[in-house]
Amino acid sequence: MEKIKGNITKHLIADFGTFQLYREDFERAIEQACQELQIDDLKSEGQRPWKAVCKRVGEIIFNDNSILKDKQLYDNTCMLTNYNRYNYNILNNICDEYIYISDKYNKLCSTVAFSNWCNIDCGVIDNWRLNKESSPKSYEIWEKLQGIRKDCIKDRAYDNKSPVGAMFVGNNEFGMNQPGIGYEATQARALTANELPQLGGANSQTIKALSGDNMVDNAK
Repeated sequence: MEKIKGNITKHLIADFGTFQLYREDFERAIEQACQELQIDDLKSEGQRPWKAVCKRVGEIIFNDNSILKDKQLYDNTCMLTNYNRYNYNILNNICDEYIYISDKYNKLCSTVAFSNWCNIDCGVIDNWRLNKESSPKSYEIWEKLQGIRKDCIKDRAYDNKSPVGAMFVGNNEFGMNQPGIGYEATQARALTANELPQLGGANSQTIKALSGDNMVDNAK
């Protein structure tokens, strides 16, 4: 936060050296995008108009997205280069602001909308999921977006009177309602060797009841 003119404060998102990016810059870009797209109430709009707004925000603020690239140069024996890397510390701050604004307007978070927000190709951000070892910071941003999206879907399911659509998305993307996946699947205790059914053994008749009782007890 940076204080200006008395009690008025501006929320600093990123300092690029030559200029500073504030929350107010995103809000003005959203307002401009809504005017261009003839959107009166962004909160009531669906996901597709929201993605269109995010795209215009990215075009307005990051028309030249090279500002998001890492300025640190590395010596690869032939030349100094930044390996075309992005500044992931700055992008992480921008990601936090994107999540905040998405919550403010009650929108699902996604890598697609975030890529629009930053004016970065979506394929680039999707590939960050492969960078856990080589580029942990980019992977952490991708992982954060996935976690927030899953949380958004659950919130949407709770908020909606008919949560079928939200749960369809959750099931399709995260397997929330598939057998063997999710919270319920982790509650079933694995049977011991003594509990496994033996051919002709007495416990072969009680195995189903035993496993069912254990699942109920563990789920409490």
